[in-house]
Amino acid sequence: MGLLRMMAARLQNVNRLLARTAPDPLTVLAGRRTFQDKYRRLAAGARRRCSSVILLTLDVLHLKEINDHFGYAVGDEVLRAVADALVESTRTTDLVARYGSDQFVVLLVDAGHDQVEIIVDRVKAKLVDLVKRRALPRRVECNLGVVVSPVPPESAEEMMREADLEVNRRRI
Repeated sequence: MGLLRMMAARLQNVNRLLARTAPDPLTVLAGRRTFQDKYRRLAAGARRRCSSVILLTLDVLHLKEINDHFGYAVGDEVLRAVADALVESTRTTDLVARYGSDQFVVLLVDAGHDQVEIIVDRVKAKLVDLVKRRALPRRVECNLGVVVSPVPPESAEEMMREADLEVNRRRI
């Protein structure tokens, strides 16, 4: 009986760990906690290499109105289109995550100021293309926050705070 209890406790621990790091079920992107965990590792590597990083935050606009007017299936497809646009516009070494219900973040490692506009234009073009190909009933708009950090801070929260200050200045 003691062995069964111990095995049950271990399985419960494994389930908890898996739930903590499981991808977002809708977009299959990393979730907030996974982003924060991976950020620490990627930022530490960038600091060792004396390399800068870019953090992009995107807030999907009018998602509630889309859900109310067209239904949640269309709202879900909007979120998947944004996720796919981000993944298809970035490198495999970059970290893309769904940070909240309608918020996405991207950490671009070994990237600097000169690449910001290239990335933003690529995401914008990819999003327009995906909306058209998936026949979504309206244009998808996002507020965008961009932070370039020559020395990435220890925690993602520091960069997120900075990006939140920028998020309403740019729209794609």
